[in-house]
Amino acid sequence: MLVVQRVLTRWDKAGRGAAAATLRGSLPDRVPLPACTGDAVFHDVTLSPRAETLRELTLPATVAGLRIHPGGRVSRAPVLASHPRDRRPVDLFTLAPGQRARYRANFRFSGYSLEWYYEQWTVTLAHDVGLEGGFDHEVDDRVRLYP
Repeated sequence: MLVVQRVLTRWDKAGRGAAAATLRGSLPDRVPLPACTGDAVFHDVTLSPRAETLRELTLPATVAGLRIHPGGRVSRAPVLASHPRDRRPVDLFTLAPGQRARYRANFRFSGYSLEWYYEQWTVTLAHDVGLEGGFDHEVDDRVRLYP
């Protein structure tokens, strides 16, 4: 089974200070997986307010800013964020059975009537292995979001 778990943290402009950043840094980057079946699943977790969804995937699939291809090839997918703008689709790694990977990214979003808001994503992928443990592949695409 291929598991893709995204743990998402969201904050607004008021949450940009050091105290809020320290709190965000103490939040988990992986959570226990609910019971699931299938060849591939996507577990999407938002930490504040807490919300979870679990759905089966059919490969190829685009989830959590990643394109997951049959055979374990993982590439970056476009995200409709205001910043950063230069996240072009590129191959990141190939996940073999028995391997884990972590992809980390952050974004600044805006809407027509909304203030800016920010998100940090930690995406853990596990192919025929549990979520816990070290990573065989790690990509950190986080950038400085504040001017």
